[in-house]
Amino acid sequence: MHLVLLSAVTWNFPLGGRSRALTEAWVRAGQPATFVQVPSYRTLWERLTARWRPRDSLPVVRPKPTLPVHWSGIWPSGWRAKATCRKARLLRRQLDRVVNWEEAVGIVVSPAWAPWLEELPFRAVIYDCIDDPMVHVPDPRLVELFCAWEDRLVARVQGAVVVAESLRQRLQQRRPELPIALIRNGVDAEGFARAARQLPRPADLPDTGRRVIGFVGALYEWVDCELIARTARVLSECDFVFVGPHDRRGDIGKLGGLGNVRLLGYRPYAQVPAYVQAFDVCWVPFRAGPISAACNPTKIYEYLALGKRVVTTPIADVDVFAGFVEVARTPGETVACLRAMLSHEPLDTAARMAFARANSWWDRARDFVQFARKVAGLADQELTATRSTGWPAGGTR
Repeated sequence: MHLVLLSAVTWNFPLGGRSRALTEAWVRAGQPATFVQVPSYRTLWERLTARWRPRDSLPVVRPKPTLPVHWSGIWPSGWRAKATCRKARLLRRQLDRVVNWEEAVGIVVSPAWAPWLEELPFRAVIYDCIDDPMVHVPDPRLVELFCAWEDRLVARVQGAVVVAESLRQRLQQRRPELPIALIRNGVDAEGFARAARQLPRPADLPDTGRRVIGFVGALYEWVDCELIARTARVLSECDFVFVGPHDRRGDIGKLGGLGNVRLLGYRPYAQVPAYVQAFDVCWVPFRAGPISAACNPTKIYEYLALGKRVVTTPIADVDVFAGFVEVARTPGETVACLRAMLSHEPLDTAARMAFARANSWWDRARDFVQFARKVAGLADQELTATRSTGWPAGGTR
């Protein structure tokens, strides 16, 4: 079996993420896998500059992009469909060099890949549903288009993987007979902790001597900037640090003029452990809505890998974090939780770190392979294949 992951991001996406982590674990275990980047214009730029970039450590395919998705409202739909079909055929020729299609299982993350699948003869296709589909929509005017793509995708696939029960229920309502596996996000806990120990304290962190409340992730529309501003004004004795990119869809303008809020912007993922290590409390200030109600944030596993205190607004299935995460449902509860977490009470750091190690990408990748074999009709080989690829009977690696 060869896993072909049709990603929603690039291989070098600033925030790391599930798709790359799973691919790295599969390849490390000896499971054949190929990462296909989202067909964006960043991908095109990487194709054009390939000779000047370091070679990828793992197999990455960069397809030629179609017309920009935000042109859908002005470009004739028939022309766009034909353009997508041509680019999908080119992608098939790229994959022909590395994939035996009779043994290839496609793993689709974004509904935008739905039109491409007609030209890609996978043995089976799995929808890796890791967020509410609106996360993938670059412009509110394209909601209808992405919903139509997801309808096509759900009708096409032989199985689905979800990270939250709410996502499972949504897919089951639309296609009750569809095989669905719950495989949450994870973390390379040992690697994350090792990097945190080895890296120095980042020089761009505030040097005020105040306690630091931090967040690592994209400051996109699902981050509650109003809550951040209100909390920062009340807890003026703390510094609030945000590490990650932002776009025009967010509302970070509300944070301007707050002297104790630092927006550091994008930082390479390899440096992220050093920032998390410097936080006294880690925060997930998501806005209430369908996106937060369906997410299983990778950042929480990373926070716990360093034994950190964590406060979050309500997210999906928060009880899976074994009581190591405090949930604040109102602005008042947020301030109270953060203040409590900043106390000097003893912290069971070892238990938090053990929880993170028990939720490794290594185990998630193994579970994914087992589900993919069943969906592809290879269940009889499951145990033999699992042993031959090097996965242990239990625990993490």
